[in-house]
Amino acid sequence: MIKKMRALKFLGTLLLVISLLVGCNFNNKKTKEIKEETNEMNEPITVIYKVASRYFIKNDVDELPNKINSREEFEKYFGAATVMGEDGKPTPIDFEKEYVIAVTVKASNKSIELQPISLTKIGEEINFNFSVIEGGENSYTTRPVLIIIVSNKTEGNVNVNPIKTVLDEHNAKNSLDWNGKYEGVLPCADCEGIKTTIQLKDNGTYIMTTKYLGKKEEDIVEGSFKWDVAGTIITLLNNEKELYKLKVIEGAIQKLDVEGREITGELAKLYFLHKK
Repeated sequence: MIKKMRALKFLGTLLLVISLLVGCNFNNKKTKEIKEETNEMNEPITVIYKVASRYFIKNDVDELPNKINSREEFEKYFGAATVMGEDGKPTPIDFEKEYVIAVTVKASNKSIELQPISLTKIGEEINFNFSVIEGGENSYTTRPVLIIIVSNKTEGNVNVNPIKTVLDEHNAKNSLDWNGKYEGVLPCADCEGIKTTIQLKDNGTYIMTTKYLGKKEEDIVEGSFKWDVAGTIITLLNNEKELYKLKVIEGAIQKLDVEGREITGELAKLYFLHKK
């Protein structure tokens, strides 16, 4: 009888321990699920995108949808603005794998630029923040447009959020002694470097001399340049083809990538030309 009572007592204790372990694992699993759901709902995830260039918005377009999924729909709103040269072609868009987020503003005689700030996803919502940079008045009317390309793997409802940017009156264009000659050696994929000299003139023109190290020949290009609305970045033009985008800073100019963003990484410091 005593042995039977001891066996029952042991069995009861064992069942209690098992129930506690099962309950603990269940609670841990539930807590993990709740935490993952909370992270998914509350923490924004940065979404990779690329900016499309060489497109213009058609004159008869009043509004743009936030999301464009097909080429047929895209061509209802945009035309291609191809110029001479390989770099003058519109950015290719593969609508089988990608979709487009496009934003614009009303036509105006003011200088207006649209620049991307961030693209994030929270739950099922995709939020695109972009800046609307407004400058001075022109003698003509323009309607800027900003197009970004996103992978179809990023699904959700697209929201666009314009953020008006107030320009700093003391920018590089009107505060720095930017005219003059800049020199340096830019990185080269298949050579030791490209010795580059750029002379910026007050009248909005430039002369650029480039020489591949190890070779005797020099290439001289002349043309005009234009400032962005913020007065910090210039674009070198040659026969309407954009050659370089350059950020103007105190005593130097910094070569940017084709989208006007700073080049990062180990070679970043090599993309500066210093004033002589």
